[in-house]
Amino acid sequence: MASNTDTEFPQFSLIRTFLLSVLPGVLSTLAFLLLQRILAPLPYPPLLAFLLAILLVDLPLLIGLMLYEGKRLNGRYSLEGIVLYREKVPWKRFALIFAGAFIVVFIVLNSLTPLNTLISEGAFSWLPQWMFLEEQSQYEAYGKNVLVLLFTLQLLLTGILLPWIEELYFRGYLLPRISRYRLWAPLLGGLFFALYHFWALYGFLTVFLLGSVLGYIVWWTRDIRLSISLHVFANTLVRLMFLMAALAL
Repeated sequence: MASNTDTEFPQFSLIRTFLLSVLPGVLSTLAFLLLQRILAPLPYPPLLAFLLAILLVDLPLLIGLMLYEGKRLNGRYSLEGIVLYREKVPWKRFALIFAGAFIVVFIVLNSLTPLNTLISEGAFSWLPQWMFLEEQSQYEAYGKNVLVLLFTLQLLLTGILLPWIEELYFRGYLLPRISRYRLWAPLLGGLFFALYHFWALYGFLTVFLLGSVLGYIVWWTRDIRLSISLHVFANTLVRLMFLMAALAL
């Protein structure tokens, strides 16, 4: 459990943490917009541009920033001493926390759906429709083979790989470095995590809640494996639904 020794971790200023959180998302969003303009003539949905932006910009930035810090600390490219909260809770407790957290998050996130819809249709109605990547109607114009290919790539990239790296970065690297704020640290981390998703600010409440819950779990248990497992599991479920719908065409 978290204790007063949290402040023994190297600490970052809030401005530095904010920039390290938000810049990868902003640059990835710009890459998404640029790639969509380039790829628009091709018979593929905008999801392809987004996945390429994640692959070519977001993931390299998140991994590169951690490795760069590792090089400064260890003299070699390593995550040793960079990704913290590596204590391992017993498996029975792990399973109980995982199941409980997933059920609570599932219920709360579903209860937020009407509010998220209201925000999307109000504050973000000016965005082009293709930026709402979770909107299934935009995929109706494409063939089964294209959708199966893209949704398979989406499952691997944003269902498994991206949430894994995001947890190492946000909960393993950045969160302990603002731990001086104690109980407020996971909430601040959740805020920065939501702003990082610059390409989907219409889902701010959902991402803020998810990031905060994952932050509190890691801050409390000091086991980064829990947030990785929960995040990957949740993302994979959503991506599997898209893939299964495409396979059923």
